[in-house]
Amino acid sequence: MLLLDDRLQQWLGGVGNDARLRPEWIAALAMLNAGLWLGGSRWAANAVLGLFALIQLCQLSHIAAIGRPLTPLDVAMIPRELRDILGAGRAEFAAHWPTLLAGGIPYALLFALYNLGLRRLPLPRARWALLAVAALLASQPYKASRQSMVRFLPQAGHSSLSNALRAFSYGAVNLGGVRIDRGAPAYRPYRVEAAPAAAPPQAIWLVIFDSTRLDRWRLAGHARDTTPNFSRWVRQDQARWHRGIAGAVSTRASLTLLLNGVREPGNLQQLRSHDSNLFRLAKRAGYRTYWLSTQYRDDLLQQFDAASIDVARSREDAPAQVNAHGDEAIFDQLYAAAPARGERRLMVLLLRTAHLPFEDAYRRQPPRYVRWPDSVDAGAHDRDAARRNAYDNAIAYQDDLAARLYARFEQMGEQGLFVVTSDHGQMLGEDGVWGHNVLTPHVAQVPMLVRTRGPGQAPLAGNGEWLAHHQLFLALAARIGYRIDNPNAVPGRYFLQGSDVFGDNLYREARATGTQLQLGAPTALRQSR
Repeated sequence: MLLLDDRLQQWLGGVGNDARLRPEWIAALAMLNAGLWLGGSRWAANAVLGLFALIQLCQLSHIAAIGRPLTPLDVAMIPRELRDILGAGRAEFAAHWPTLLAGGIPYALLFALYNLGLRRLPLPRARWALLAVAALLASQPYKASRQSMVRFLPQAGHSSLSNALRAFSYGAVNLGGVRIDRGAPAYRPYRVEAAPAAAPPQAIWLVIFDSTRLDRWRLAGHARDTTPNFSRWVRQDQARWHRGIAGAVSTRASLTLLLNGVREPGNLQQLRSHDSNLFRLAKRAGYRTYWLSTQYRDDLLQQFDAASIDVARSREDAPAQVNAHGDEAIFDQLYAAAPARGERRLMVLLLRTAHLPFEDAYRRQPPRYVRWPDSVDAGAHDRDAARRNAYDNAIAYQDDLAARLYARFEQMGEQGLFVVTSDHGQMLGEDGVWGHNVLTPHVAQVPMLVRTRGPGQAPLAGNGEWLAHHQLFLALAARIGYRIDNPNAVPGRYFLQGSDVFGDNLYREARATGTQLQLGAPTALRQSR
């Protein structure tokens, strides 16, 4: 019965569950069950079954929605991302409700079997058997305390319960608030020097869209016309577009690295010092700083040096407005922030658009944004095609939204830089995987577009050139009037990091060649002891 949930999920069409019968896992489960029966304690049996049922609910749901088993970093993100997880779950419930049957039926039978059987069957009782069960369950956390995270990543063909126990064990031991200060790599501090620019911009708008991958922009070769405004700007030589490299796979991690200007995995001293923080540098240079977002703030701003942000508005400040209007609420935030005409300002805008569920970006908007059928009933070939269509619809809405933001930029008389990029990319069913918390080229590659306005405002790079987030940071810092010397940098070498930049983390080296981005092998910050 402990293996039945995998069979049921596979039978019900669960893509991403490749569990196969493995003799060593069957033997381990047989020992576990024998220990519970011989122990004779319904309390112990219910505790173990309850633990397994809870982690399997998370595991099977993740496989159904995302197409792959949980990793330790996914487990660590559950408390921080609970709102998004529940929101996506509600949106995807109609498609994935059979997952509840796949997990519910076996565990309902197991609870009934143990609670009825332990009371009625005349079996020999040996309390020491419960110690054997405890030792068996503790073996994974013990290994997790001594081995690298790479050893606890999902294993192909393994039971989903086996992979879940590994992921939750490592997450509980190493990622539950534990930091890597003692094992952090040693880096030399950055040197920050004033270097006044010849024509400092009066305003910099950094517009960051969520979960936007490079190859879904028409500019980067997508077959569909998802970016008519951006394409027109570039065609008329009003803007330049670039191939971006994200610093990390989650919003929190990526923006922490981008806005603090940190490049290396595990450079905690530089992250925490905020010495190279973009908001802090802008404040020193006489800019007024703004953070405007239609996403939740939580403690995100603390990672960006909240003391250096003059005006901060997020979803928490007007939840009803954002719930009703989505990303359109950013215009009300711009109005409420009421920047004085002509002041020097750095404005960072974080919007949602292409985040799962994709149709949430435009569902409150006119039907014209549904350019491609986003459901099977509407004409999509299948559910996966509908999801990709919804993603492209969200990108087309993003293009329109960015054009209207630039119109506001002009209406306000801004002179400077209007920059569009994304925090990270997105998997759209490649290898059966959806979402973004994976270290893959699709998540690493983000689009970037820069439009300038006013005398002396030169572009950052040429069309189609690679521009990593760290390079973007250096360019913006230079325009504000600061030169950042990173003595740890190796030219052409960047990193795609996992979701926990302050703790134990995974990362892959990134190098661009031509139009291709190559990633190295996954590496863990904390190695085996």
